[in-house]
Amino acid sequence: MTEPEVVERTNVELGQLLMLFYILCDVSGSMTPDIAALNKALERLLLAVRNEPVVDDVAQIGVASFSDTAKMVIPLDHPSRITMRNLQIEGGTNYGASFEFIAKQIENDIADLKRQGYKVYRPCVFFLTDGEPQDGDWHQTFTRALTYDKATGTGMKSHPIFVPFGFRDAREDVIRQLAYPPEKSKWFFARTHGIEEALDGILDVIMKTVMTGGLSAHLGVAPTPLVPVTSSAVVSGDSEYDPEYV
Repeated sequence: MTEPEVVERTNVELGQLLMLFYILCDVSGSMTPDIAALNKALERLLLAVRNEPVVDDVAQIGVASFSDTAKMVIPLDHPSRITMRNLQIEGGTNYGASFEFIAKQIENDIADLKRQGYKVYRPCVFFLTDGEPQDGDWHQTFTRALTYDKATGTGMKSHPIFVPFGFRDAREDVIRQLAYPPEKSKWFFARTHGIEEALDGILDVIMKTVMTGGLSAHLGVAPTPLVPVTSSAVVSGDSEYDPEYV
């Protein structure tokens, strides 16, 4: 994890550190039989964080959905303040729409928190999908919207740590390309068609990342974004992101 983003404190009382987590969920038609299980899993996650006041104090979580388009379902906030809203099934699987949306959302949220006097660590986005991208230019969109080239100073300087989770019909070779930045993120893939088992493995990673990240941030230490997954149904690996991938 990098040093905290340069979001200067303007109010001493409000100038605490925050760690931001976004859960970006595929709600395309193929998720129809599993949407109830996904909603229950998200509710369990929020409840678990609420039960850890120290983590709840420094962590903010937001949930977004994507299909043909993307939108926030649960706005970014401390879990103790969140009212659960269920995800709903929509259309196709447009990865690019989700990448562009979450990039803008992150920049807007950081700007808003800056106005309130907070400092934030680099955000973390968990990307959950069960299908292949229907947009052929998904990689170009990802690179343009969510990566940063230090050599040229182009791209998203406040880019998140992007952590992809694929399962069922998602392509593992695509998932491997979405872990960014390469030196910090990992990809995860559930080699099982059982949604409950896949979600258990995925939520295990998210839960441990939020908990350890939140505790580290509370202590003023740069959080570690990822921890090993314990589920035997989920495999993981180092990023294979390649800016030249076509």
